[in-house]
Amino acid sequence: MATLLALEDFSPSEDAMALNKAFEGWSTDRKGMIRILGRRNADQRKQIRLAYQEDLNKKLKSELLGDFEVLVTPCPRKAWTLLFYRDGSCIPRRLS
Repeated sequence: MATLLALEDFSPSEDAMALNKAFEGWSTDRKGMIRILGRRNADQRKQIRLAYQEDLNKKLKSELLGDFEVLVTPCPRKAWTLLFYRDGSCIPRRLS
């Protein structure tokens, strides 16, 4: 079951191109990537993955580092959550 409502004007090819643009240059445009992947439901993210010319999961792993990589890339055998602190910071934590 999806956690988000599907967008009516969704285009997987446009999202794939926008992700490719976010990966260009010296650093990854994390905000652009979150804007796309964070606002799509599971079915839409699957369509984006199919529309992307390369293996999107491998590309994400090569572009991202550390805790951000753990949160963004799919981990079917590991469950993660974010721990939020009063100062506004957060860290990922593996669920047991």
